[in-house]
Amino acid sequence: MSQPSAWPLPSGSSRVVMPLELIEFLAQHPLTRHLYPLAYGHYLAAQDHQVERSQHTDHLLIFCHQGRGSYRIFTPQGPITGVLEAGQLLLLPAGFPHSYQASEADPWSIYWVHYSGSVAASSMDFLGLSATTEAPRFVLTLQAWQSLLPSVTTLLNLQHQRWQRHNAVIAATLLQQLLAQLPQLAEQAQQHHGFDLLALERFMQDNSHRDLDLQDLAQVAGLSRYHFAKKFKTVTGTSPMRYFNELKVKLACRQLDTSTATVRAIAQNLGFDDPYYFSRLFKKVMGVAPSDYRDSHQPHPPYSQLHQSQT
Repeated sequence: MSQPSAWPLPSGSSRVVMPLELIEFLAQHPLTRHLYPLAYGHYLAAQDHQVERSQHTDHLLIFCHQGRGSYRIFTPQGPITGVLEAGQLLLLPAGFPHSYQASEADPWSIYWVHYSGSVAASSMDFLGLSATTEAPRFVLTLQAWQSLLPSVTTLLNLQHQRWQRHNAVIAATLLQQLLAQLPQLAEQAQQHHGFDLLALERFMQDNSHRDLDLQDLAQVAGLSRYHFAKKFKTVTGTSPMRYFNELKVKLACRQLDTSTATVRAIAQNLGFDDPYYFSRLFKKVMGVAPSDYRDSHQPHPPYSQLHQSQT
């Protein structure tokens, strides 16, 4: 693995390097082999902290919660440089040489973790980041990141216990839990600095009977169609119109479950003039046609009534 820095630890900082025996155990365990920590820690006011790696064999997350630092990543498109501010997270994927350092004037305080596993490489896609596109993206801004602190504190406190296999499994599951929460915190940050997804979803629900197009939704967000579609996909991972159509399918499911309206009537209620197009869309999202969905969700009569009807 890529060795953590040898930065001298002041009071209040910590650095944990997992024993090789436990790393090998985590790499085989069914609950942890897909993603597990190799080393992690917390550096406070890390004056003179700097690292340069010509080879990087694992994945590294650095979250800055105070101060600032800078980074340089060597990608196939050329070197990428930037500043990491408080509230931002930097992901350095395996295979990318890099360097980073704390600011001299305002040195960063950071939480960091080196990790590996069978799905570690896909964590970039999961977080909405990319290292190989024309515009590589390695940094996330997190909103309300303080909600992660209980899990982070538990993870750091494991160093005060004797390293045993069950503690190593706990460390891995805590890391997985933390990673799972990051997209939501990044989405909240996008909403804070861009359009309000919740307000936009309310608009979609209130206008689910209409045949809205991309321009209608972009106007609500106050953006051009191009910038709205791009920002929407960054926040949600899907296109605005697909999101709107899937919302309509959810509403259709509710009507199929709770009403006796025909499929044609439900389609018209949701702004679909062509019931056959609605049925194809419904099947594409739900895997079954609307009529089959209704049949499978209809309550069955009690056995006694069924028996009486057959006698």
